[in-house]
Amino acid sequence: MRVFIAIACALVITSMPSVAKQALNFEITPLIGYRFGGDFDTTRDKVHNRIELSEETSYGLLTAWSFDRKRQGEFLISHYNTNFSASDDFSASNTELGITYAHIGGNVPVSDGPIPFYVTGGFGLTHLAPKDDQLSDETRFSVNVGLASKIELTESLSLRLDSRLYGTFFNSDSAIFCDEENCAIYISSDIWFQTEVSVGLTYRF
Repeated sequence: MRVFIAIACALVITSMPSVAKQALNFEITPLIGYRFGGDFDTTRDKVHNRIELSEETSYGLLTAWSFDRKRQGEFLISHYNTNFSASDDFSASNTELGITYAHIGGNVPVSDGPIPFYVTGGFGLTHLAPKDDQLSDETRFSVNVGLASKIELTESLSLRLDSRLYGTFFNSDSAIFCDEENCAIYISSDIWFQTEVSVGLTYRF
C-alpha cells in the first residue's frame, strides 16, 4: 500500500508545472457515492464461473486546478470496501476487499447553461487489497471517463454531481488474489469495469 501511495503522489507532482503557469484557482471536493459492477467472469480448465462483488458506498477526494480558461486538471482518489463471492475451487477466510482508484486527469465543459456539464477523464492506478492476509494485493493500470455537473451555491461553494466508468487492465490469462497454492480469481477478459455515482461539496479558493 505504501508503494501505491508513493506512486499516486508522484502523479500529482508531475502535474504541478502546468499548474504553476496559471493563476491558481484551486478546488477540493470530498465525495460520497455508490459503486457497482465489477463482477469477474473467470475461466479455468474450461469451467466458467462468475465472482460477484457486492455494491457498496464509496468515499473519495477530488482536487482540481485551473489548466486554462475553461479546462481543469484533476486528481481523484476514490475508495470502497466490498466483498467477493467464493468460487467452487477456492474459499478465503475473509472475502472483504478494498478497491482504491488514484487517477490524474481533467475536465472540459460541454454545456454553459444554468446547470453546466463537464466531460471528465483520467488515468492512473487501481489497487485491490484483500483483507485476508494469505492473499496478495494487486495494483493495475486503469482509466476513467465520466460526466459531472457543478451547481453553484455561493461564490466559493458548489454542489458537485459526478458519474464515472472505470476500466482496469488485466491480461486475459492472469490470476489475482493468490496464496501459496491457489488463486481466488482467474481473469478471462482484458479489461474490468466498475461504475460509480457520487455527490460532494466543492470548496473553491
